[in-house]
Amino acid sequence: MAHPRIIHFLCVILFTLANTSHSLHEKPQAFLQPIRKDNATNLYYSPLSIGVNMLNGTYYQSYNINLAIDLGGSAPLLLTCAAAAKSRSYHPIKCGSSRCKQAKPDALSCPNNTSKKATCHKSFSTSYTEHPIKTRLLRDTVSLLYTDNGFTIMGSGIDLPMTIACTDVKVDPLFKPFPSIVVGTLGLAKTITSLPRQVVSLYKLPLKVALCLPSPDSGDASGSGALFIGGGPYFMALYPDDVSKIFASTPLLPSDPSRGEYFIDVKSIQVNGKIVTFVKKSTKICTLAPYTVLHSSVYKALVLAFSGNANKMVKAPAVKPFGSCFSSKGLGKWMMGSRVPVIDLVLSGGAKWRIYGSNSLVKVNKDVVCLGFVDGGVNLETAMVIGGFQMEDNLVEFDLKASKFSFSSSLLLLNSSCSQSRHF
Repeated sequence: MAHPRIIHFLCVILFTLANTSHSLHEKPQAFLQPIRKDNATNLYYSPLSIGVNMLNGTYYQSYNINLAIDLGGSAPLLLTCAAAAKSRSYHPIKCGSSRCKQAKPDALSCPNNTSKKATCHKSFSTSYTEHPIKTRLLRDTVSLLYTDNGFTIMGSGIDLPMTIACTDVKVDPLFKPFPSIVVGTLGLAKTITSLPRQVVSLYKLPLKVALCLPSPDSGDASGSGALFIGGGPYFMALYPDDVSKIFASTPLLPSDPSRGEYFIDVKSIQVNGKIVTFVKKSTKICTLAPYTVLHSSVYKALVLAFSGNANKMVKAPAVKPFGSCFSSKGLGKWMMGSRVPVIDLVLSGGAKWRIYGSNSLVKVNKDVVCLGFVDGGVNLETAMVIGGFQMEDNLVEFDLKASKFSFSSSLLLLNSSCSQSRHF
């Protein structure tokens, strides 16, 4: 009879091989990456692995990186070139190659009057910058986690051959070029080169992206939110059913195809059911905006309506970037945060995105909270830019094929949250 330790060892080997085989050959229901929040920068980011462990018989070490979640980013992965070069398995994409042609490179970036094949260049839009950034295109292996049931992570990830981009351009002098917590961005825009497009085309998945942004107190791995690519079902902690069953929806508006940003039509804002003055412009959704930015006329009307309905709130000196703050003393608490007026975004089609105290008030110190909206001035091109704080603990889905935006409103109503993820 075999020794128990040998049996155990063989079982471990068989389990490992089965798990590896599963991760390589089983069709995923969706790809599922963790989302974490850096409280110092208010960035939502995802950790992932780039590069391969073995190439042509040579062992390498894959490279772990953090990438900011850029909903409006048109590049699949946009890294600094120094970060991209740390992977030993990356290769430049050359002009004339199929990957270069598919990416539709910049005009004149691939000269015809030379025998040497140049590196393919393309300019990508980002939520960091007003104008597109010129990048070099590379190919490398990216490992993404996945699920086969919307509930659990399977295997150790699937290695995907992907087109990525790198830049030496400083995105912002203050960031040099990105905040230190990340080395680039993970782009989720509606463009042919974005991460969702590449992933779903490889595995013939539904062209859907869903986000569950974690709340401020969820900076560690146990409090991760979730990024789904490929559709639901979506299961969250302590809630037994698929969250998509309670979705409300509104159409996605057309946008510049080269940028692929996400716009919806907000018809009005209500505070405790009373309509607030609103400008007739589209509304953009942006994960790199920490808080929702409003056209100045809308912001002033919202502050007036919110303050007028919050009789027990005592005003406090403003704390930048906010313009309306209150004493936190005496505020009643419930599962949805402070007991304050409810803000509704009334959307095209009649759906309401309901914002409770947990997503409307930001705690800036022990005794002061501020209305988590920012005055964007009179020249803001949109009526508002919905930022990350208002999306925290809300599950939102972008159905690119149906051109539809769906949302749950706060999961706290379900005694759940993005930060109590079942997945990670």
